[in-house]
Amino acid sequence: MRVEAKDLEEALIEASKSLDCSVVDLEYTIVQLPKKGFLGFGRKNIIIEVESKKKQFKKHPKNNSQTNKIREKKFCEKAEEKKENIKNAKIENTKPKESYIVKEDKIFDSFHRESKDTRNIQNILDEIKIQLEKLLNSTCFNISLKELKMYNEESIFIHLDGEDAALLIGKEAHRYKAISYLLHSWINSRYNLLVRLEISHFLEDQIQGMQGYLQSVVEKIKIYGSGQTKPLDGVLIKIALERLRSEFPHKYVGIKQNNDQRFIVINDFLKKDE
Repeated sequence: MRVEAKDLEEALIEASKSLDCSVVDLEYTIVQLPKKGFLGFGRKNIIIEVESKKKQFKKHPKNNSQTNKIREKKFCEKAEEKKENIKNAKIENTKPKESYIVKEDKIFDSFHRESKDTRNIQNILDEIKIQLEKLLNSTCFNISLKELKMYNEESIFIHLDGEDAALLIGKEAHRYKAISYLLHSWINSRYNLLVRLEISHFLEDQIQGMQGYLQSVVEKIKIYGSGQTKPLDGVLIKIALERLRSEFPHKYVGIKQNNDQRFIVINDFLKKDE
């Protein structure tokens, strides 16, 4: 019989119930490996073809219990070996073609100093490109990687575009924020780099709108001497921070958090005795 389930353990339990036998009495072949997908899309269950082994066992009047225990132990070892092979196959598929060590201390401090650094950066970009394309192919969105490059010494620029760009951004940019967070968690932890994500022209439009908004904030601060922005998140708060610190180099410009909201405050530096 053929069984489909979330993972191998669940499939074997379901098969044992259907065939009215123990899990150790099952002989199975994996037809399809499970796949987690991306943000819930492209997920695949495991599919196995399974049958009962009970008919293969001959009963012996003597030492029957001991024989069954030996067979059960051997079958469990075989099942465990199959699971380990599946695990190793998954790990092998996710391994990059080349392995190298990325030091997190000052690899990008000499960005243009030595050709060795340039080669390391190119290796990183190549590896990220391979993994990103695998990730995009596992989704149901018609989206492709248009551009991948270093934005500056501490961040990488990723440009995605395609027919489903609007769907990937989502209502109120909820999918954009989720994907941006996912990519940042991966790339920052592995390569110690920040991520600047563009989907179609979404980020560019957001930056243009932010510059117009910040101009009004700058004018108010020049009049009143202090102020704060509206709640910001993602790359927008970094853009606003850079702009406001450039406009007011002699003022305190920092990020404040109130519950789940973050905003930027601007005021004069105060001494301890003031």
